[in-house]
Amino acid sequence: MSDIVTIDVRACWDHSGRAADLVRDLKYGRATAAVTILADSMAELVPGVDLITWAPASPERRRRRGFDQAELLARAVAGRRGMRVRRLACRHNDVPQTARDRVGRIAGPALSPVGRRLRGRPSVLVIDDVSTTGATMRSMARLLVARGAGDVHCLVATRAALRDQGHDS
Repeated sequence: MSDIVTIDVRACWDHSGRAADLVRDLKYGRATAAVTILADSMAELVPGVDLITWAPASPERRRRRGFDQAELLARAVAGRRGMRVRRLACRHNDVPQTARDRVGRIAGPALSPVGRRLRGRPSVLVIDDVSTTGATMRSMARLLVARGAGDVHCLVATRAALRDQGHDS
């Protein structure tokens, strides 16, 4: 399988203003009440898929925060849509995307599969809080396709504007 994966990342908002504040409050301020506002809007953009999952935080970040913000969003969105949600990947304790240089960010995080292979080539929606380069979502898509997923769709609360428009998001 090719390492190059092109994906479409749907976002509720640009990563600016009140939307960016909500994501930051959730991620760094432990303001889990923000999940309600974010998930309400995200649920409106869910495509027809068989299963929802999330782009996992590293074990260290999850331990430090006390939760994985993408998991909270995925579970809330799935609940609003009456859909199945399942953990399909884990992230290694590596350098956070926000601490990497541009080349490192585009390479994406180190991920491993969780659980059994998917059967019947289900379509999967990957949820995360924010997308900058799209590398995390591409890493998730590669992993999920290798584990038996059919179509992989991606949905984030916010998407950061790219300085270099030559890269997809």
